[in-house]
Amino acid sequence: MLRPLPPAKYPSPMEKHVTAVKTVEEKTDLSTGIIYRRRIATCQNVIPQILRKLSVLKVSDVYLEEESWLNMQERIMSMKTRCLTWSQYASLKEESVFRESLENPNW
Repeated sequence: MLRPLPPAKYPSPMEKHVTAVKTVEEKTDLSTGIIYRRRIATCQNVIPQILRKLSVLKVSDVYLEEESWLNMQERIMSMKTRCLTWSQYASLKEESVFRESLENPNW
């Protein structure tokens, strides 16, 4: 059965560059049961030092915004992630959909 994950503690061995994650919004649509979450992740800047000579890249932390929609009824979670740190210069977005595996419905 697909279950919401408990809040993780950061940094962790699995995500060593993530230093913090803060949930800034969470709500459940009572008509659909879909759980919406908006979280801000703080990550260490892993850009090589040679590139950090550019002042815009010379930051210690990078901030990411993650939005997720968890539909327990359909066993699907959709996520959108974007970089907040350099949004005035470029956009970086990722969209993912997670669903149960056809090979392993218990996963």
